[in-house]
Amino acid sequence: MKKIVCLALFLLISVKSFSQNMASLKANAQKFYDYTVSHQYEQMMDMIYPKLYDIAPKEALLESLKKPFEANQGFKIKMVDAPANFTFGDIKKIGDQFFSVINHDNTMQIIWDEAIPNLEIQEYIDMFKKAMKTENVSYDPTNKTMNIKTGAKMIAISDNLTKKEWKYLIYNEQIFTQLFEGKIKTELGL
Repeated sequence: MKKIVCLALFLLISVKSFSQNMASLKANAQKFYDYTVSHQYEQMMDMIYPKLYDIAPKEALLESLKKPFEANQGFKIKMVDAPANFTFGDIKKIGDQFFSVINHDNTMQIIWDEAIPNLEIQEYIDMFKKAMKTENVSYDPTNKTMNIKTGAKMIAISDNLTKKEWKYLIYNEQIFTQLFEGKIKTELGL
C-alpha cells in the first residue's frame, strides 16, 4: 500500500511539474511573439537562446532584427498584431535538454510609398508567395499594401545554459545545425 501511495504521489508531482512547464512555455512563447510584433528588440534578446550569441554577437543580431523594418527605400514593413494560432509540439527531453517545436502564423504588411501598377500586381503577389512560401498574399490598392500571412516555426529550449527557463530560437535550419547535433534535429522532426 505504501508503494502505491508513493507512486501516486510521484505521478501527481510529475504531472503538476509538466503542466507548469507547458504553461510557462506557452506564456513565454506568446510574450516572445508579442515582442516580435511590436519590435521590442531588446526584450527579444533576453528571450533568445543564449548559445546563438556564440555564432553572432548580440549587437549584430539586434541590428539584423531591426534592419528589415527600418530605412527601406520605397516601402516599409510592418508586423501585424494578429492571432499567432500557436501549435505546440510535445516537450521532448533529449540528453540534458528539453525542446518543443512551436508552429505559428506571422502576419505582415508591406506598405508601398507608391501604388503598384495594375499590370504588375499579380507578378508581385506571385513573387511574395514564392519568397515567403505561402499562398496567403493579397494586395490592397487603396492602401498600397501587400498583406502576407505565413507560417513560422520557433524552437523552445530549456537546459542548464538557460537555467531551466524556456528560451527561443526562430527556426533556421542552417543556424540550428550549428547549435545542435544532427540527432536533435531528427528527433524533433525538423
